[in-house]
Amino acid sequence: MSTPIIYRTELMDRYKLVYDWVPDGTGSVLDIGCGNGVFTQWLTRKAETVTGTDHSEAQLTFGAREFPDVSFVCSPGEHLTFADETFDVVVMSEVLEHMDDDRAALDEALRVLRPGGLFIITVPNRGPFAFLDGDNVVNRFVWLLSKLRIPKGRHPDGRRRTFYEGFRFVKHRHYSLRRLRAFVGDRAELEAVSYGGLLLWPLTYLVEKVLEVFFRKPLVTARYVFLRRLRAFDFRLSLGSLSYNVGARFRKRG
Repeated sequence: MSTPIIYRTELMDRYKLVYDWVPDGTGSVLDIGCGNGVFTQWLTRKAETVTGTDHSEAQLTFGAREFPDVSFVCSPGEHLTFADETFDVVVMSEVLEHMDDDRAALDEALRVLRPGGLFIITVPNRGPFAFLDGDNVVNRFVWLLSKLRIPKGRHPDGRRRTFYEGFRFVKHRHYSLRRLRAFVGDRAELEAVSYGGLLLWPLTYLVEKVLEVFFRKPLVTARYVFLRRLRAFDFRLSLGSLSYNVGARFRKRG
């Protein structure tokens, strides 16, 4: 998923957390699921070399044009094209929950990380307000609308076209810290955990998602300064496993 344009000049919430966790003077960083590279380019201030990878060639083309200091590589997270033990830091922020095979994607992240390197991951937490996830709420509603087969003109071949025809609903997963640790196993040691957000986070995102899907206001290009500052405020509230977000920093053994 692409990073909203507001974060090109200002870091908040999970973006700031990940940035702060990357040590100054790092040799090489890989940002898995970098999208348009709007956040990835910040990491050039922390590392000698920064690589971003994503499955979307269109997003990577934008990133390569806008941020020439970053190396962009088209590659799915479940099958990275890099050799073993290539990077000093691997970042996977709000990506794992979108993967077709989340366990394979995490295995790949650890494979390309050097021994002693840092693996930084953020995901939606499996807390009490996970049911308000904007992606799930809106996409499930769109999926239901698609089943109603409401007429929307015709295809070039004369067949009737319907609203949201062929829409596929894929659930946006939430994770507990316990599950993340189980995925990592004994390959890396947990160094730090950060919980953030409770109710304002999912509510503000839900508003943005509704505006995007039904009112054609893209999340990526709309700044939504007030909503995102509310979200950043909420992110600073750490309520442990009740929180809506969780971030973890692991150090690879060996």
